[in-house]
Amino acid sequence: MKRLLSTVALAAAFIAAPVQSQSVDQLLDQVKSGSFEKSKEAVALERRFSAAGAGKVNLLQQLRSQRAALEATSEALETQYATNSEALNAVRTERERSLGDLKELFGAIQQVVGEAEATFDSSIISAQFPNRSAGFDAISKKVSNQSNQLVTASEIESLWKAVFNEMVQQGKVSKFSTSVATAAGDRENQEVVRVGTFNLIGDGKFLTYGAGGVADLPKQPDGRYLDQAKGLFNGAAGGTASFAIDPTLGTLLEAAVESPSLGDRIAQGGTVGYIILGVGAFAAVIAIIKILILFGVSAAVRKQAQNPDSPSDKNPLGRVLKAAEDTKSTDSEAVELRLSEAIMKETPKLTSWLMFLKIVSVVAPLGGLLGTVLGMITTFQSITLFGAGDPKLMAGGISEALVTTVCGLVVAIPIVLLHTAAASKAKRVEEILEEQSAGMVARKIEG
Repeated sequence: MKRLLSTVALAAAFIAAPVQSQSVDQLLDQVKSGSFEKSKEAVALERRFSAAGAGKVNLLQQLRSQRAALEATSEALETQYATNSEALNAVRTERERSLGDLKELFGAIQQVVGEAEATFDSSIISAQFPNRSAGFDAISKKVSNQSNQLVTASEIESLWKAVFNEMVQQGKVSKFSTSVATAAGDRENQEVVRVGTFNLIGDGKFLTYGAGGVADLPKQPDGRYLDQAKGLFNGAAGGTASFAIDPTLGTLLEAAVESPSLGDRIAQGGTVGYIILGVGAFAAVIAIIKILILFGVSAAVRKQAQNPDSPSDKNPLGRVLKAAEDTKSTDSEAVELRLSEAIMKETPKLTSWLMFLKIVSVVAPLGGLLGTVLGMITTFQSITLFGAGDPKLMAGGISEALVTTVCGLVVAIPIVLLHTAAASKAKRVEEILEEQSAGMVARKIEG
């Protein structure tokens, strides 16, 4: 093979060389005699081919040796694995046979451990007795075949004591000291009163218990519950105290806390609601003052009507009667006109602010309707942006719509009643003035 390559290389080199000075016969003689010398390029090429072939052969031999070694190791490991599996199965079979009735005991223990751990994590009793379930993980691993060790009698006894203590503490009201997370974000060591598994109270406030420990309830319930909490906290050392417990272990308390107060409901009405209530409050004050004034005027007028001969400037009827007495003319028509003029002067004083009250009683429902429309616009905008999947996104607009309507009605109804009372009282005073004026004219004519 090498000789064939050499011959080809020599022929290629000879063809590439100039052949003007040599004949074909001479070239044939040189090839037959082997006297043609190899060129340097052909020699170098031949060496590279030889070196590359020898290197690949060595590499192939090394890889085959490594594969053979790995295959031998794999076969040894497979044999060892099979042997170990058989031995392990034999040990497990022997262990299961030796346990016998203990398997049922371990199953019951595992169930109790799971239930107790779940109960302790959420029970407020853990605030007084922390880390009660610290050793439960080790017991659970032993009874679930995750450990080569068996659960001991002392561990079973510790589990029983923890469960029994939970049962006993459920019926106790006790005071203890623990770290409490305040609403400001700090932690303080405070005295806490625990009411069974129902409520935690600290310094007259309701507390909550979770993964972070004991903390102040973000929002406290209304005053009557706080009064009960203060009474229980101060009387926990002895005596009795009335206290409403939460049998749902926090659900009812959260509902009571989340229930909006009067201020929260007013705030839900937004700017329109505040304006309606502000105008309504102002109108109510004006109406009450006006009614009180009219009651005083009515009393003074009735008193003056009983003594028409001594008119006084301090009441409308007295001023009307005095105007009639000051009339020099004896003509009945002149006297009547004079009295009508005096009554007309007194009427605006009696009916002042009544028109304002009437306007408020009409505008308040319209303001509530305006708030309703604005709230529905807000709701539809939320639906457009976020869809209707989450009702909480629409709650703000719906609350504004409903609360402003309620505000308008709450303002309009009492203002209508107050306006009616004030108007009727003013009308009654006007009737008395007209009645006395007619009597005065009659006396003038008869006289």
